[in-house]
Amino acid sequence: MNFRRIKQVWKYGKKHAEKIASENPSLKKGVIFRDILRCYWKYNMWSNQYLKEKFWTLSSEKKDVIGNQYKEKNRNRNRWVAEYELNHRFLNKWKSYKWECTSTLREKKIKAYQRRYDIGKDCQIADNVILEFHHYKWGTLKIGNHVNLSRNVYIDYTGEVIIEDGAKLANGVIIESHHRDLEAYNEGKDVNVPTKILIRENAYIGSRAIILDSCNYIGKNARIGAGAVVTKDVPDNAVAVGVPAKVVKYLE
Repeated sequence: MNFRRIKQVWKYGKKHAEKIASENPSLKKGVIFRDILRCYWKYNMWSNQYLKEKFWTLSSEKKDVIGNQYKEKNRNRNRWVAEYELNHRFLNKWKSYKWECTSTLREKKIKAYQRRYDIGKDCQIADNVILEFHHYKWGTLKIGNHVNLSRNVYIDYTGEVIIEDGAKLANGVIIESHHRDLEAYNEGKDVNVPTKILIRENAYIGSRAIILDSCNYIGKNARIGAGAVVTKDVPDNAVAVGVPAKVVKYLE
């Protein structure tokens, strides 16, 4: 049972019931509040959703249709929140520098990351490596064999991130795999768009480089310079540097 969600419905349900009653003098606050609680138990519906749909005005048949839609939506959302919190508890435990003190502790940490994420064999994972997802999106993260994730690497896998064998991410690299729709944001909507990035075999990404979600491909054996901001795809064997990053040469 989600006691935190019950507490929220109880707290905000009272406020929303009072708002509805003040705008509709024929309705009593207590009656509306009890109906909000009933809809939570029956449809897993939150009080703000009850308010948005003007649920108190609907027929029983219409309530069942809309309520069951919210029931599935909110159930999935609650599962996402539980997974998100589990991921943060994992990171809080394992990202600490203390796991770098001995080879035994490092190995223990790497095995924990492999159990938690889809990570191949013989990888190196330094301290404070953050792997996380956002905005109620179920992202995908796949890391191959012999990959090196250095200290302070941050990978957002709200979208899809695939890192192939032998790739190396230096200190402080940031990878983003989603963006906010600014046109929708200007209309008061919060719309986040997941994207996909593929980092091919033996690619090297230098210290403090930022890979934005507009980049979907970093080629095989590619080299990204330190501090670069990568906004476009980088071909195989290319060397890209600068802000924004541009290809300056190709490796033989």
